[in-house]
Amino acid sequence: MTIQKTVSVLTARSILEGIDAVAIDQMPTVWQKIASGEAEVGHPDLEFLVALAQLFLSKATDGSPEIFEQGFDCQSLFQKGAWDTLEFFGADYLLSAYPNFELAKTTAVATDGAERVVAFVVDVFEEFKYELPASFYQMLLCPIERDSILESRAMAFDVRMQGVKRPYDACLHAFNVTRMLMFVQSKAARHGLLLQHGCGCDSHLTDIQSAAPSSIVQYSFEHQKTRKKAITAYIWRMWNEYMLFPMSVQSKTLAL
Repeated sequence: MTIQKTVSVLTARSILEGIDAVAIDQMPTVWQKIASGEAEVGHPDLEFLVALAQLFLSKATDGSPEIFEQGFDCQSLFQKGAWDTLEFFGADYLLSAYPNFELAKTTAVATDGAERVVAFVVDVFEEFKYELPASFYQMLLCPIERDSILESRAMAFDVRMQGVKRPYDACLHAFNVTRMLMFVQSKAARHGLLLQHGCGCDSHLTDIQSAAPSSIVQYSFEHQKTRKKAITAYIWRMWNEYMLFPMSVQSKTLAL
């Protein structure tokens, strides 16, 4: 007998249940504008997105008593980090922040398959659209800005990546939400590519058409509830990674 696990439905109300949530008028300005409809945002459920931001700021400042039994003495540090994180990603959800895929084809530096990378990212965008922030797609596109789409760069140390390393690092590390990683890899594999990520935020694509021509990677979400939980977990992990980036310990000697 197969036991099917019940997947709960995530709603704006359910994720704030029992939480002394930060009021919207105490959120970063961009989130106040998103909540009021003043900002041009494409996310299909703004009420849920704003509630998630409220939850993030609230949990970053309440000491997480359900986790830290002996108390937690970094509230002020976390509050500042969470605020900065939400300021960045609030702006990152604005329609004006998203990449122009047609323009990306014409401005690509790489000449060895940039069109494959763009096609792969467009496939991912067709699934998630504006449920994920702009940096997610820009991170997936960034190999076309290199001499080769297969070029490896340790973003933590590469001077050419300094302006984007923090959000890109957050997007890559959030792939510990396995469902999201598997889905993205399945789309990359359709175009003969595989996303790689290592120490020092070393990031690159592998051409699996030549390395493993018979490889097949297929993945789809079981149902909409699972899909929403995966996206929500990914965003939550991404925000955490962005917030904690200044406290990360890196060594260039490990960025191989």
